[in-house]
Amino acid sequence: MRNLSEIVKAWPVVDGWSVAPEGIDFCEAGTRIKVGDGCNLGDRCSLGDGCSLGDRCSLGNWCSLGDRCSLGDRCSLGNWCSLGDGCSLGDWCSLGNWCSLGDGCSLGDGCRESVDLGFADGYRKCVAEVNGVAYIGAGCRWFTLDEALAHWGNHDKDRTMTLCLLESAQAIARIKGWKFDK
Repeated sequence: MRNLSEIVKAWPVVDGWSVAPEGIDFCEAGTRIKVGDGCNLGDRCSLGDGCSLGDRCSLGNWCSLGDRCSLGDRCSLGNWCSLGDGCSLGDWCSLGNWCSLGDGCSLGDGCRESVDLGFADGYRKCVAEVNGVAYIGAGCRWFTLDEALAHWGNHDKDRTMTLCLLESAQAIARIKGWKFDK
């Protein structure tokens, strides 16, 4: 485990971004990243351009972050996690080993055990658990499963694929024993 916060202190800063020099093993030369205090990076990780990591983030071995990923404070990614371009994780999010989230996934503060439901009707959708409650992340929205069902429930003609993904979310929540609302 390497202290990423210390590594980037020696990099040039342009417009608030730390810019990777030649010879860095976890990103290409010219890659721009922002790194909070106390961030740690496992072996064989890769970071895309425009990534932002909050304070005390920890990435396990073989993690891969696509371009423009944003991790809130104290996010923890297990070994072999993969986040697609534009993924956003709120504070205190925790992803287990082998977790993979596609492009544009958004998970709010404190989520655990996230599952990528897929892309439908213009947005990537994920289900995750926060304090025993199932939450849905879709685009910039983050709400309980009940709130998501109410939000999309009256769109039965123009959101059929989203409703299919929500059926999967309900099944996952039942299997995991997560509540649908607070």
